[in-house]
Amino acid sequence: MSILKPKAKNQTGTLSVRLPLDLCAQIERLRNDADAAGLVFDVSALVADSLAKAVKLARAEIAAASGQPGG
Repeated sequence: MSILKPKAKNQTGTLSVRLPLDLCAQIERLRNDADAAGLVFDVSALVADSLAKAVKLARAEIAAASGQPGG
């Protein structure tokens, strides 16, 4: 999966999370730099991919803890 992608119109929902201020500043600078290059730093896709993997792992951990087949 590429980190930088061409700009495209997407319909998305909003998820609000708290992040360290330094990380927020780094993300904002990277978004601005990518925008200046005609690209998008797609935080939503990166977060969605990471959370999907975490959910799958968490389901497997719950299943293992309860003695059920993995989820």
